[in-house]
Amino acid sequence: MEEFKGTKAFLMIPVGVARDQELLDKPKAILLMGEILSMLNVTGEFFMSNTEIAKRLNATNRSVQNYLTLLENKGLIKRVNIYADKEHKIIKGRKITAGSTLVKCISLGWGNKIHEGGETDFTPLVKQDSPKYNNIKEQNNRTNNINKGSAKKAEPDNIPYQEILDYLNSKTKAHYKASSAVNQRLIRARFKDGYSLQDFKTVIDNKAFEWQHTDMWKYMRPSTLFSPSHFDDYLNANNLDKHKDKPTSGGYDSTQVDLSDVNDDDLPF
Repeated sequence: MEEFKGTKAFLMIPVGVARDQELLDKPKAILLMGEILSMLNVTGEFFMSNTEIAKRLNATNRSVQNYLTLLENKGLIKRVNIYADKEHKIIKGRKITAGSTLVKCISLGWGNKIHEGGETDFTPLVKQDSPKYNNIKEQNNRTNNINKGSAKKAEPDNIPYQEILDYLNSKTKAHYKASSAVNQRLIRARFKDGYSLQDFKTVIDNKAFEWQHTDMWKYMRPSTLFSPSHFDDYLNANNLDKHKDKPTSGGYDSTQVDLSDVNDDDLPF
């Protein structure tokens, strides 16, 4: 197999590195970190020589050395000497592995205001001093399995979506589905605001009473009734006459008296 010499498509630059204020003053150090991470994710180690790095970054060997020192001081990388003769400490090269800060930051999703991640949001991209590492495809599979496991453990929210939508449908003769993700999101959000099942029924009753036999009847739908900007107003909209029957087919009365042409003096009240 041909030796891996670095990525040919994309560099891997975590947001915590890309937005580090000190590194922003030395953007080529950020690019170097991208080269290192892209190789670490495949091989677990980075062997590229300073001379080769300098060619890729269009920089001097001295600048590369300064970039590596900066990254190491931040704990993002760790340089390890490779000896041809350990007894006589004859060095034939060096390798780079993930530093302790890099491992911790990636495991915790960087955990700062720039990227407010948590342990469940990120999985490690690299392993410290690891001779081998899973490729990106294997890492994605692991992440998907973790997410699937979390989904299986999720408990039901016990919100009566079906009862609420059935109640609305009984008033409007519509067919709004309790399985709709949009309808569920609206209802769930109102429950999180502290509203109850009875509050939903009251909102439906109030607006059915007010909008019966008007052009507003077309707004007897979840997106309008259960919206965050209207729900509380609709809940307190009317003091319904208790002697009236609640609507079963839309509206409180089957007929309405048109008083638009009646003279005010003729009214009995």
